[in-house]
Amino acid sequence: MKIQHEEVDRKPASISDVSILVVDDDRLITRLVVGAMKVIGITNVIPVNDPHQALDFVAEGLVGIDLVLCDMVMPEVDGLEILRVVRKSHPEMPFLMLTADGTSGTVSKAVELGVTSYMIKPFAIDELQSKVRQLIGIA
Repeated sequence: MKIQHEEVDRKPASISDVSILVVDDDRLITRLVVGAMKVIGITNVIPVNDPHQALDFVAEGLVGIDLVLCDMVMPEVDGLEILRVVRKSHPEMPFLMLTADGTSGTVSKAVELGVTSYMIKPFAIDELQSKVRQLIGIA
């Protein structure tokens, strides 16, 4: 029997209600993002350093997640594949892609696949915080 996940219009009431899934094979980046989010009041940040684990998380329904923040280049499973899978089940989920190469065709491919926004590494922490606020709709 296949369990269907109901799409619920989950609009966080405040920034402290926001939950973010952070996918990056670089543990330093995930720690940096977790810290940056805590500074602006987002304490529910789920760091995932294994893209296979991220796919499992998506398959489980992304229950309670308000934003996916994902690296573009990772071994075996890249950010484009994670974006593809997220879009199949959650077409409206805000998805922020991080990439070190903003000139490549992969950014165009991400846009084609429905990425909400992207940022080029290295990025300023305040720009990341501002982008996250914008994507979740809480100023």
